Amino acid sequence: MIVSKNEKARILEAYFEKSISKGEMEKLLQEGITIPPIDWVYSNEDDKLKKEQRRQLIEKVFKVSFPKIEWV
Repeated sequence: MIVSKNEKARILEAYFEKSISKGEMEKLLQEGITIPPIDWVYSNEDDKLKKEQRRQLIEKVFKVSFPKIEWV
């Protein structure tokens, strides 16, 4: 994924402010910040946990919120 200069600056700023760890910073820089829609069914619990943690990380760094949609 391509991360813009502005997005990189915000990610690095969060890292230097100790809001996120080095691993979290690297993950955002590698995977980008685009979030796909919430899946109807996850392949496994580990996949679900990873995607939820990524959403929370992006919310923390970019101060945005995603609606808490849960398929029933």
